[in-house]
Formats: sequence, structure tokens, C-alpha cells
Amino acid sequence: MQGTNIKGLKLTKVIDGDTVKVEINGEVESLRLASLDTEESWAGGSKPVTNAGKLASAWAKNYFGVEKDGFPAAGAEIKVDIEFDTNDPVNVCLQKHRGNYGRLICYVYKDGANYNLEAVKTGWSPYFVKYGRSRLYHNEFMSAEAAAQAKAAAIWNSETNAGGKTRNYEELVPWWHLRESIVQDFRKFGLQSGVQSVRLDYENIVEAAKNGNKITVFCDLQGGINKRPGSGALIYAGSIKHKFNLWIPDRESAPSQHILSLIEKRYSGKGRGYVYVTGKASLYPQNENGKPQIVLTDAAQLSDLPPGM
Repeated sequence: MQGTNIKGLKLTKVIDGDTVKVEINGEVESLRLASLDTEESWAGGSKPVTNAGKLASAWAKNYFGVEKDGFPAAGAEIKVDIEFDTNDPVNVCLQKHRGNYGRLICYVYKDGANYNLEAVKTGWSPYFVKYGRSRLYHNEFMSAEAAAQAKAAAIWNSETNAGGKTRNYEELVPWWHLRESIVQDFRKFGLQSGVQSVRLDYENIVEAAKNGNKITVFCDLQGGINKRPGSGALIYAGSIKHKFNLWIPDRESAPSQHILSLIEKRYSGKGRGYVYVTGKASLYPQNENGKPQIVLTDAAQLSDLPPGM
């Protein structure tokens, strides 16, 4: 498969090792670079700021030829190409292929070279498969990561973060690959079964909720139980851009206790994360501003497998 390309875009800023900004159709878009997860270079998130994160950010800025603040030098114009991990039409890519925070997920090229692969090859990022493997370059990323590990390059060298905070890749990488195998099964079997993806099929989920249709949704419960308002329990199974909730109306009932236990022990935290949820979709609140949800009353509504398997 060949990915969908948009060529000759103006690079407006390099944020860090895995995030840049470009201008598309006269508007600045943030790109979350596919298959990368460089360490943090600034505080504010849940992950620690590390020396490797700062070095990766500096390496990225040097790679793209921008100033230390991430912006191109005055009067300079830097052009890049981007490629999506799909052959969907450009308009579909710009609409659907976005991450949890609305950033476009893609590869970026400078002078014909795939920056994403270079970042893994040089050891500044692991091959990040937490949300699924690369459809286009899986073998290349695997080889690039192995080469960086063999050389003990950057994040794979304990000296890079010596004396400071670090990330535990011995724990993270196996967990990411567990999740990746689940996404791969969804791509092979879930899509054929008519399962809806929160990110890719959000409009369909909203329409099903308006009509009160029974659907199966593939979603991520790694955040576990988010709120316990009144006698119920609320689970954010979508994202900031794609809001989708699971609602347990009576958390003290025996069936609800089974649901809560299953989510906490099997899906949340460093568990499987991904799950197939089946039930009648509805809007809450029931008006034009309502968000889609499925009410959970039975643990059997949650499954590791798509319908029919």
C-alpha cells in the first residue's frame, strides 16, 4: 500500500522530537508524527522530562534546520512533505486521521528522507506501537529500532539519562506490543464485522446514538473508571475530539460490580486497554449537544473479540 501524500508544505515550527507544525490550506496544523514517542523536553504532561527528551528536541530542530526556539530563521522557508498511513483521499485523511488531541497523524519527509524512520534509527524514539503498528513501514521500523538498540544509541544507552529521570522501556515496550496485537486483530477482523472505531467512525457512532441503534464499538479503557457521580460510574471511552462515554447506572448492584471489576483488572492501566463494547447507543443529554454513550448493565457487553468470533 502507498500512503496518501501532501507535498511542499511550509514548516512553521518544530515543537519537539515527535511534534511539528505545518501550513495546510492556509491554516497551521499540528502533526503528531506516526510511530514515534520521543521523551519529554518540557513539563506539563504525565511523562517525565528527561535529558534524552531535551536532546531529541534539539536533534529534531537541527534535522529540520530551524532555530533553537523551533521556528525557521527570519526569511527562511522550509518545505516538507507528509504521508498518511493510509491511502484514503486527502480530504478523508485531514478529517479522520487525527489523534486524541486533534493533531494529524502522519510521517514527515525533508529532502525525501522519512524523518520518523530516522528518529528511530538514531535511537531518539522507540518504535511506538501503542495505538497500532505502521501499515506502511512496520518492517523498516522494526529493523531501525533493532539497529539503534544494537548500537546502544540515545535512549537505549543508560548514560543518556544518567543521574536524571528516565522511562522504563522494559515495561512499556511489551505493553505497547500487547496493545498493537489487539489493534492488528481489529484491523483484520473487527472492521469486517462492522465494528465502529471511536476515532475513524465517530460520525457513524453519533448517528447510531441519535437513532438508538445497537452497535459494537472498539474503544480504549486504559483510563479506567473516571468518575462516580451519584450512584453511577462514568468511563471516558473516547477522546477530547471524539467524546464517547460508557455509563454504569447503579455501581453497587451485583452486575455492575462485575463490570467494574472486569474493567479495572483486565482493561485499565497497563492491561489490554482495547475492548469491544456492544449495546444500544444513545445521546446524553438527549438534545443536539448530547454526546454518544452506551449504558452498561452486563459484563457480557465487554469482549476481547469482535462479534462472530
